[in-house]
Amino acid sequence: MLANSPPHVDILSTSKVHFHLKAIVYVLVALFGLGTWTNLAGVWIELPILVPVLPESWQLPAKLTLLISSANIFPITVVFASLIFKLNTAPFEIPVNFLLLCTSITFAIAFAYLWDRTAYLFDKEQSVYLMFLCFFTAIADCMSSTTFIPFLYRYESMYLNAYFTGEALTGLLPALFGVGQGIGKSDCQFIDNGTYIEIQHQPRFSVRTYFLLLSSLPFLALVSFSILCIMETGRSKVESPQINSKQSKSRVFILMDDINDIHIIENTIDTINRIELRLKKRKKPNHPKKAILSKSGIYLFILFQASAILYGICPGLTTFSLNAYSATTFHYTIIISQFAYPVIALIGTSIPELSSKTIYSIYITILGLFSYIFLTAKLSPCPPLVNQTFGHIIIFFVWVLIHLTGSYIRISMGNYFRRTLGHRGLVWFGVGTQLGSLIGAIISYILTNTFQLFQERNICDQTLRCY
Repeated sequence: MLANSPPHVDILSTSKVHFHLKAIVYVLVALFGLGTWTNLAGVWIELPILVPVLPESWQLPAKLTLLISSANIFPITVVFASLIFKLNTAPFEIPVNFLLLCTSITFAIAFAYLWDRTAYLFDKEQSVYLMFLCFFTAIADCMSSTTFIPFLYRYESMYLNAYFTGEALTGLLPALFGVGQGIGKSDCQFIDNGTYIEIQHQPRFSVRTYFLLLSSLPFLALVSFSILCIMETGRSKVESPQINSKQSKSRVFILMDDINDIHIIENTIDTINRIELRLKKRKKPNHPKKAILSKSGIYLFILFQASAILYGICPGLTTFSLNAYSATTFHYTIIISQFAYPVIALIGTSIPELSSKTIYSIYITILGLFSYIFLTAKLSPCPPLVNQTFGHIIIFFVWVLIHLTGSYIRISMGNYFRRTLGHRGLVWFGVGTQLGSLIGAIISYILTNTFQLFQERNICDQTLRCY
């Protein structure tokens, strides 16, 4: 009796170790999420410093948004090719993810040294190096949306929220770096011809230092992903069977006691064939109209439009909607907006599912907030209450709220599509997000650069009177 140890001790010990391993995997998945969109998040945090320096001025966000969203074409093409030709992309996800993470580290270092390089293009001085880096960084980041999330289909569903938490940190950590960097003050200096010019003062540390700090985040993601590929903890135990044939065929074996009963057997086989034919007809895809009007179709449309607003149109309006109030309002609104996603990610972890009424209410709220943002951009250089503190507070909370609601919609949709459609649902989730961003960016660029619907505000213009 003494020689045999109690069996419950081993069970408890094994259970405890398994729990700790799961916690480690949860943290690793969250760190893996740092590998996507980190560099571009850093560019947006730096916009209040870049806009006054670079030749594009207030039109820079709209141009960058279009370039970044145009990069969506490549991954969307890959996804549609895999759907049309029924390619199995799962074997390529791991090597592609390694390549994307290494590329992200390289681009972060390149941003540090090339962000302010300009060249003449189409007879205009333009930030060619910055735009080049943003475009190819966006290709890598957009590819990550179609390979990082499907990779998590190998894991239990709870780890998807861990990934969204890590993805949220791609906005939070660059924002914290931005808080430490500061904005630097600007003054109006009088010159000889009787006019004033704006003088920019340097922040606490340079843009180069900022991007070098930022390169540590995709490096952490690369290390975490390498460990995840080695560990087996947290993997889904139930995997969908690989079916080589187009349809799995069922075989029916019938035992006959008497050869004279052959006609009965033939009738039975005919009946079975008719039943199988009916089942095949039921398995055929629904009519396109029914698919569009289904719950999944409506949710995909909401995801598409919310992505168009939040990731396509709004980024191009930031300068006209925020910078018209002040550079400080611009800087800290963008930074605090990045904090919205981590908060929502935590809420999404505890409340991953929402009712249809709640989702529709959030969607309507997004439309209302966007309407006010568009109004302030259209009325620039004199948006509502521009010279009153209350006006600065309103625009600050409007931008923060649209990031909160938009992020919650995205997380809820991600959980919904994974739960209902599995791996293919997550692929459609990525496509809906990226395609919406592209369409929104095109709209933003046309309004900002082609029609020049919005106007800049010169804070040193003594003749401008806003009430």
